Amino acid sequence: MHTETATTVKNKFGKVMDRALREPVVIQRSGRNSVVMIAYEDYEEFAIYRDKIWGEKAARAKKKGMAGKKKSEQLMRKVLNVGA
Repeated sequence: MHTETATTVKNKFGKVMDRALREPVVIQRSGRNSVVMIAYEDYEEFAIYRDKIWGEKAARAKKKGMAGKKKSEQLMRKVLNVGA
């Protein structure tokens, strides 16, 4: 993983973007890691795993008796005293 300052990214955006197509680029602001620039294909892959993880967490919560979307909406309407 490569690291660049925000100033360098601003001044050499095209070159940094080309590098991000090959490997993630950490962008620092004021000496601290701020964001990571990655290729879109890598982001899509990340999003698939993220969604899978959240789906699994939701399934586990439902299995443990947590309310689903419909029950949650009903409860919130009752608490807020809003009509169905």
